[in-house]
Amino acid sequence: MQALARHTTRGFTLLEMSIAMAISLIVIASAASLFKQGLTSSFLVTQRAQMQQEARAAIGMMSKDISLAGSGLPTGGVQLPTNNGATASKFGCDQTAVCYISNNSYPGNYLYGVIPNPASGAILQTGVGATDSITVAYNDTDFRLNSYTATLSPNGSSVTFTLPNPAPIPAPQAVNDPAVGLKAGDLVLLSNNLGSAIGEVTKVQGGNQVSFDNGDPLNINQSGATAGNIAAIAAGNNTVAYRLLVITYYIDDQPGSQPRLMRQVNGQTPVPVSEDLAGLQVSFDIFDESANQVTSNLKDAGGFPNQIRKVNLDISTHSPLHGTSGYQSLDLATSVSVRNMSFRDRYR
Repeated sequence: MQALARHTTRGFTLLEMSIAMAISLIVIASAASLFKQGLTSSFLVTQRAQMQQEARAAIGMMSKDISLAGSGLPTGGVQLPTNNGATASKFGCDQTAVCYISNNSYPGNYLYGVIPNPASGAILQTGVGATDSITVAYNDTDFRLNSYTATLSPNGSSVTFTLPNPAPIPAPQAVNDPAVGLKAGDLVLLSNNLGSAIGEVTKVQGGNQVSFDNGDPLNINQSGATAGNIAAIAAGNNTVAYRLLVITYYIDDQPGSQPRLMRQVNGQTPVPVSEDLAGLQVSFDIFDESANQVTSNLKDAGGFPNQIRKVNLDISTHSPLHGTSGYQSLDLATSVSVRNMSFRDRYR
């Protein structure tokens, strides 16, 4: 009988199998590492773009308001209630009497176009100190309150607004318009031949009568004062009214959330502008007309808000890194000329 042919098929040895698996694992690990690095890089780029967007939103909004500071105000600002037991008026507070910044009394109880308020905000970094806040004031020309004839009560506790005859075309918004009209907490600037005064709206009645009662949250309406209140100009003629915007920017840091830049108007509830902020620093350049001298980068404007010519802003943002400890940070800085305040003609 013929023997059957034997065919031998050779396979992998255990050693070869182990080496192949090790090489495969190295290749897979390298690919996974490269993929992870790509994801991390993509996240960092996206995160940085988001941080830059937040900072630009903050810078843009603040720059717009600062550039309008002083618009429509009397030269040098407006005196608030004074004498005969008058107490300090406030800003940066809402209708529930909650105040969001410290040191929120008007300097000399006088309203300027720009009010510095260094180190009055939240403390975000230990050892760095409190963040700054800034307050600006200007007339609201979008709401045409000046189209109405304003009649003041003898004690300045109320103002009645009536349209002249013939009425202007197009007709202005109603004083009590629920969307854009006056509401409690709004500030109104009244000017006539006797001067200017500011009142905080406490009630808008069914018609066009607006009340400025004492005891308002911002302590603006003080009928007992001898100057700087509505009663002091109540007997004047040809009174013109504007809604005044007193806007405070500050950083809010609530537990469990990222720090946010807030915009608080008159006596209303503040609204967020941008998130993930790590700092807000503000300084001022002033010009002394009498001494013909410029001083730059003052934290409190040297105590002369009426001499402010430029506002310098420095906003920092940060956001947690992906998959590790630490933060990615970004700073943006700019300078804004206060175009509606006095300026220096350097060419004369």
